[in-house]
Amino acid sequence: MTGSQFGTYIHAAPELDGGIGLTHVTDCVHLGSILGSGKLEKRWCQVFEKDLLYLFYGRPAYRRKWDSGATSNLGYARMCFVLRDAVADKAARLLPFDSGGYKHYQDAFHQTLDISDFDVAPTDHPRKIVAAFYETFSDYYWMAPRPGLKLPLTQNIVDSYYKLITGGLKETFDDRCAAIEVQLEDSLPLAGQVLAVIGPHMMFDDPHLMDQIIAWGAEPRGYQLPRMFNPAEIGGRLLDEVHRFLVDGGYL
Repeated sequence: MTGSQFGTYIHAAPELDGGIGLTHVTDCVHLGSILGSGKLEKRWCQVFEKDLLYLFYGRPAYRRKWDSGATSNLGYARMCFVLRDAVADKAARLLPFDSGGYKHYQDAFHQTLDISDFDVAPTDHPRKIVAAFYETFSDYYWMAPRPGLKLPLTQNIVDSYYKLITGGLKETFDDRCAAIEVQLEDSLPLAGQVLAVIGPHMMFDDPHLMDQIIAWGAEPRGYQLPRMFNPAEIGGRLLDEVHRFLVDGGYL
């Protein structure tokens, strides 16, 4: 168990029954290398200065900076892997928010705090974080925290996070502040770990990809994409498609 106030609070929370899996979002340009290796590879992280593989619990919260307009280059389209809940057992680190977006909402917390004050023990499943602040998995997915949670001043770190995810602070709200981050220090072989692969509908015309999805035991899910598209706008489509998959599969 972590010794931090936040981690101790989460450790004491119950676990919700069931699970909604994890997500990994990446650009379609990486599809060939993923098929070649059969893995989601770890990459250098500038925040923690080490090679890491980033996943999010349930919700596809990853954002890629995009300053341009529309493009027809499908390499910039986004695809999402929905992974089994048990993948969280491989976590090296758990955080209640996207560490890459921390700079956007760190002013919500006291200046003496940093990311490490929000560490959750990797042995505490993300289901505990959900249970600590939400009634259901669906509430977590749509960012609707439990209302009226009262915390004493001695739980100031927990209270600051709760006020952040409920919009109770003046800082600009960013939905990544409510996305549970799961860090792996090893690359993840996909065989037997993938529930669904979601991407632009035309990518599933590739028979090699379809053969691999079947071998992984996963379900293909396509979203419609016009010839010209703005990559920054795909996040909402992935959010809807992942939700639809989770509902259809009885996870939500």
